[in-house]
Amino acid sequence: MRQIPLSYGLITFLVELEYSEAGLSADPEAAHLAAPFHDTISEWEPLFKKEREGRRGVTRAEAVVAVRNERLDALTTRFAAATRAFAAPLLGKMFGGARPGQFVRKELRVQCEQTRDVILAEIGKLEPGHSLKVFGPQLDASVGAAFSALDVRAKTKGHRKVVANETEEWKEGVNALRTTTYAELLKIAVANKYPKSWVESFFRAAAAEVAEDEDEPEVATSPG
Repeated sequence: MRQIPLSYGLITFLVELEYSEAGLSADPEAAHLAAPFHDTISEWEPLFKKEREGRRGVTRAEAVVAVRNERLDALTTRFAAATRAFAAPLLGKMFGGARPGQFVRKELRVQCEQTRDVILAEIGKLEPGHSLKVFGPQLDASVGAAFSALDVRAKTKGHRKVVANETEEWKEGVNALRTTTYAELLKIAVANKYPKSWVESFFRAAAAEVAEDEDEPEVATSPG
């Protein structure tokens, strides 16, 4: 009996638990060892649900960040074109010496901070009625929406990490249960002169070769 790698997904762990629980329950001399497996199986569904909700939350948060980032970039690009047309000398000051194309490729939070602290500040200095004034409220709203999306993403990733730690602890508990059960089965086998194959029969032979194909990979991080 081999330990199940912690990198394997929850469904793999469930399959191994179900296999052992059923096998133990079917053997009169091992049936008393099945209860802890049954209890651990009952813990699986709530944990799986939490893990799925955590993944879903991160995925949705990533999508919102990507959309808010794109909208801010598009608005910033239009603002740069207007600045070049109506106030070309201010272009360098507005973008902190960077080209607009470079500016929108910055990490999203940095872009938002510089838009708030530099661009909006410079727009605020313009005389009433200036052609660039109209961009002030639009950029302010877009930056606020992007900040909000980034904060939500940070929160969901934090929650996902907590759930991941909880999941790993549960997996470690499963391996510990399998190890102690294996030891108890060995005692029974020795007492009854059973071959080691009797002990091994309660654990799937291919456990260590199962691929982690039921879990999605971590969500790719969008800009920001």
